[in-house]
Amino acid sequence: MPVTPFHFGPGLACKGIAAPVFSWSAFAVAQVVIDCETIYYLVKGEYPVHRFFHSFLGAAAAGLLAVVLFLVVVHASFIGFPRVIAPLTATSTARGEISVLGILLGGLVGGLSHPLLDGIMHPDVRPFMPWTDYNPFLGLIGLAPLHLACIVSAVLGAAGVQLWKRRSKGRST
Repeated sequence: MPVTPFHFGPGLACKGIAAPVFSWSAFAVAQVVIDCETIYYLVKGEYPVHRFFHSFLGAAAAGLLAVVLFLVVVHASFIGFPRVIAPLTATSTARGEISVLGILLGGLVGGLSHPLLDGIMHPDVRPFMPWTDYNPFLGLIGLAPLHLACIVSAVLGAAGVQLWKRRSKGRST
């Protein structure tokens, strides 16, 4: 299933660990950009459906594309809606969503984590293409434990984000 929400869990865990310098939104955009490739080949009925953007090289490029797209949207929002956007940056958690460093880290981690996660469960993923077609991650763990790990990472990440928010509120009072 393209654009699976399971991929977002590890990104939320990263946000929970490093909220001021990590954009979960950019992470999610990178995931979606990469899965556009899968959707394209599924619609065309062509196999393999996981191609260039599901390699680490392609995922890094897709992550950087997501960074550029996200930076354009964020900066356009500041220009068009400064009174609406400015209050949204009041916490360190929110600032990580719009900082250049946060967006860069979110986009790249989002891109580079995708071939790893998909490589565990999809036999047509070639994470080290163009150098080799070998996928050392395939079957590393079962599908159920993989999905459970993604869910647990999302829950722990959400808890971490809440801690960052409380910490941020404590400093402003």
